[in-house]
Amino acid sequence: MNKRCSGCGVLLQYDKPELEGYVEHNICEKSKICRRCFRLRFYGDYIFVNKSHEEYENILNQISRTGDLVVYMVDMFDISDELINVDNLLDNPLILVLTKRDLLPKSVKENKIFKHIKTYNLDIIDMISISSEKNYNLDKLYKMIMKHKKSNNVYIVGNTNAGKSSFINKMIKNYSNNKVFITTSMLPTTTLDLMEIKINDKLTIVDTPGLVEEGNIVNSYDYMLLKKILPKKEVKPRTYQIMSNSSLLIEDLVRVDYIEGERNSFTLYLSNELEVNSVKINPIIKVRNFKRHSFEVNSGEDIVISGLGWIKIVNKAVVEVFVNENVKVYKRESII
Repeated sequence: MNKRCSGCGVLLQYDKPELEGYVEHNICEKSKICRRCFRLRFYGDYIFVNKSHEEYENILNQISRTGDLVVYMVDMFDISDELINVDNLLDNPLILVLTKRDLLPKSVKENKIFKHIKTYNLDIIDMISISSEKNYNLDKLYKMIMKHKKSNNVYIVGNTNAGKSSFINKMIKNYSNNKVFITTSMLPTTTLDLMEIKINDKLTIVDTPGLVEEGNIVNSYDYMLLKKILPKKEVKPRTYQIMSNSSLLIEDLVRVDYIEGERNSFTLYLSNELEVNSVKINPIIKVRNFKRHSFEVNSGEDIVISGLGWIKIVNKAVVEVFVNENVKVYKRESII
């Protein structure tokens, strides 16, 4: 069989149920999606497929040789040094697209986020923020793509859960007569191979597997918990005025201990569905598979928990963060 799944891009096959692209033999001729995509799309069942970082780098190297325009999509909740790594692997003209603008509070000024992005010194030709959900700036991005493209092919790259598939489906809906939509999910490795989607006679989008960022929280928890962790609507910042020797508990996912400093303001930017409690420091309170990260935070710096969100701290502080050992935690200059 030489047909690809329209949901994830992998070659369909009916011989080995345990492998990617499997479809039942009796429906293989008429089926357009593999069993994995069917189960994910209609039942929310997810089968993890392990892809090495080397495989993703090989895909980026393959794209780099084309010289075509690349649209690099980055979740506004997950702006990190990964930007530099991808930029270094691609020699193509690059448009940086910050996704999920609708999830950030309306009070957040985009110019400050753009200013922070510029500190990475990326080799990009343009930058824009969008919301596929709200259709925000999509017409503007479409015009940008048509202006900068080198051929009809434009590649879409980005980390897992950056919103690539949602963006492509919205492009199909807005600018194409194509009625085939690709599979979307908050989970890693939804798209498994390069997948060409013809939007119109002047534009073909090439979707790519999501880059699995090491240390992102989406790699450490199951589907049901990720439904709470990943925001689905505009985040409402939560501010806590606390003294040292206090803890902020984000469910049983994260414990933030305020070790040293004056009375301080901690503002959390994370999913509204996550419960947060302020308590006295209690070493007995554990976080599953926890690892301690210690920080001396200066005024105007954030503590970022990769894939979960961040904490803006107003004044100088010594802070310890306990989180799953596989989740990356770091500090950065405040973007808000």
